[in-house]
Amino acid sequence: MGALATALITVAAPAAFATTDSEVGVANNMYPAMKDLKAHIAASKSFTSFTANSASQIGGYWNKPAIDTSTMRGITSGSLRQQLKSAGPYTTCNPSSSNNCVNGPLNIDAFLSADEANVDAVIPTVDGGTCTASGSVQCNGDYTTKHLVAEGHLAIYSCNGSWAGSTKGDDPSNAGSPPLALGADANGSGNGKAQSPRCDASPISGGAPTTISGVVTWLGTSGNRIAVADPASAPFGAASKQALVQNGFTWTDSGAGQNVFRGSACDSAGTACKVRLESGISQVRGAVTANAGGNTQLGLVAKSNVMNVAWTSSSLNGTTTNDPNAWTEVATSAYSGYGPIAQYGVALNGGHAGAAAIWGDLFTNDWDSDTTIQGTLASYGF
Repeated sequence: MGALATALITVAAPAAFATTDSEVGVANNMYPAMKDLKAHIAASKSFTSFTANSASQIGGYWNKPAIDTSTMRGITSGSLRQQLKSAGPYTTCNPSSSNNCVNGPLNIDAFLSADEANVDAVIPTVDGGTCTASGSVQCNGDYTTKHLVAEGHLAIYSCNGSWAGSTKGDDPSNAGSPPLALGADANGSGNGKAQSPRCDASPISGGAPTTISGVVTWLGTSGNRIAVADPASAPFGAASKQALVQNGFTWTDSGAGQNVFRGSACDSAGTACKVRLESGISQVRGAVTANAGGNTQLGLVAKSNVMNVAWTSSSLNGTTTNDPNAWTEVATSAYSGYGPIAQYGVALNGGHAGAAAIWGDLFTNDWDSDTTIQGTLASYGF
């Protein structure tokens, strides 16, 4: 009987379900929402639990030489298309054996929150994408899993001086007038403290404009400046440019420079000098908050960057609230010539057995009908 009982117990014991290892990259504007969803996605799709950094990363994992073992990574979206096509996240550098993967160790199984052109840039040309493999690029995207995961929205954001911290957000190593945002460098990898209310700009006299036509009028005043994402590197930047042009702003493309402050020294060159270009949408809010000079008091940001902010400083430390500084959502009609700010997800053959198929199933079959996913995205303004 003892042997039989043992056998019955053995048969009745539930089998342990295997989980699948996976790594995922998320553009910074969607990163906070995805952090909230990581446990839900892992449980619903039998992934090994995801680990994530507390905040989005300044340049993405491939710009950080120290080994980072997190499996969900926030990245800077600026110049993403170029990073995907050149030495970037899809190279063969292995972070588990190298501490020098500055140009791209990700080998990730999914990427979220790119515009369609960026997603196509990882899908092989033979499958309908635009990616051509080379010695440093893996065209490992899956055309059949390319999925519209969210629609972004623009917001007009301004800084209120009453929220200024005791320490300015400027990086003293970056000289300029005003200095570049905290962490900025000449290559455009800068990022202000987007999760922190370091606002050194003065409040806008009479209140910040609440419409794009009002922004254009406001920009006509001497000394007023606005920060936007570089249109060449981010869909939010392209939509911002369209909003300004569509409402009467004269835009002059000014070359490939990233994170360039086009201030009073070039006023005579025209209204393009009113714009400070940031390499990605996640840096725009930082450019406004880090600007001690007061010249960039306004930015066109992602609405998701100012909603449900997890604060890490000031009296708001430890809380999650919408940004207390002034912001107003921009009507999509203001940039109708650009179209919706479509955010895509794509499964990638990143090296973890079975992970790409699971991500593909999530995007294709579950994403739009999952109430937890859709509710969380909505809480962040998507």
